[in-house]
Amino acid sequence: MLKRTILYYNLSGDCMKKLFLLLTIFSLILTGCYKETNKEQETTPKTTPKVTEKKDIYKDLNNTPIGIYKLENNTLIKLSTITKHLNVEEDIGTFQIYLSNENNITLNKSFGESFYNEWIKYKDIKQGFNIKYTLKNDQVTSYNIFSPDDTFKHWEYLMNYLYDDYINRGKSFYSHLESSDYNQNSLFTAIKIQAAYQCSEIKSIELTAFTYDSEDDFLNNEYRGNSYSNLIINTN
Repeated sequence: MLKRTILYYNLSGDCMKKLFLLLTIFSLILTGCYKETNKEQETTPKTTPKVTEKKDIYKDLNNTPIGIYKLENNTLIKLSTITKHLNVEEDIGTFQIYLSNENNITLNKSFGESFYNEWIKYKDIKQGFNIKYTLKNDQVTSYNIFSPDDTFKHWEYLMNYLYDDYINRGKSFYSHLESSDYNQNSLFTAIKIQAAYQCSEIKSIELTAFTYDSEDDFLNNEYRGNSYSNLIINTN
């Protein structure tokens, strides 16, 4: 019995040595693989994904000339700055629009006919206005006018009226465009601005007349095209 026990013990010791040797070799192999993997990760350059920014590639090809004028007899006089004292329900002015950049224009026909003859030279353009007024506390308000419906905006400060002199040519008296009369063929040949009951708070007014051919001509509701003219109205 004693000999058998010693033999069993020796055999178990050999097995243990072999097992330990195998585990050591396996551990070395794994360690080498791990180091090799880390080395590959360290030598592989890190790439940062490129963020492509959307660029605004807007370019306006509409170069229609346009100006804001005062009509005296049969002559258009271009305006850039005027000074006006504001009184409630009094007209600040009626301003004629004409497709030109000339300072003075003598008309051979009626204003309405002359406007139409210039208008038909240009294709697929539309008209609009922007009114921007600054209060004495430096608060600025800006809004666009594309139809008679838009003339009611901020009516507590300013009242606006659009006119189509071409459709009313030959008439000695006619009223402003109403929403019921307005259609895609209507022309804005003139705009009248009238002071409203809070006009005493206004420091200055800027009137812009413009033409446009697409919605791309506006960014954040502000016109950014090439075809426009400004009139500054200072108050006293």
